[in-house]
Amino acid sequence: MKQLFKFLFILTFVLSSCQKDSKPQNTEAEDFKRVEQVVQGVFDDVWAAKKEEMILNYQTKDFVLLEHGEIWTNDTIASWCKKAKLRDDGTKRINNFNFFKAKKEGNRIWMAYHNHATFKKDTIVGKYEWLESIVAVKQDSVWKLELMHSTRVGR
Repeated sequence: MKQLFKFLFILTFVLSSCQKDSKPQNTEAEDFKRVEQVVQGVFDDVWAAKKEEMILNYQTKDFVLLEHGEIWTNDTIASWCKKAKLRDDGTKRINNFNFFKAKKEGNRIWMAYHNHATFKKDTIVGKYEWLESIVAVKQDSVWKLELMHSTRVGR
């Protein structure tokens, strides 16, 4: 009888260790959606609301933005936010994105998209478009932007 209990205990242990991890893994589509939300968030909180304190919520410490021929870092962006707040006239920036290409390799995602921004005060002040791409990395289970490339599209 002891042998039977010992056998059942070992069998139970072996079978339980063979089961898949109970924590479900994200699908590629879910990861793409999370990165799209990071892009929306950085534009809503940093570029539209000018909250420089939010930069590291969305971007890695060594983030680089290639902005129409210029190189921007988190420090450059923080400085821009501070200056933009000083000249704020109440115009609101609303960004919409059309993501058209995405690739995932391990903990890195690359995406390309069109960024459409509408600037409104009382009426529409202006509409602009950029062709952009990002590289996002997963750090401590959180997706953050590591690199962004932005090119203005003519009207």
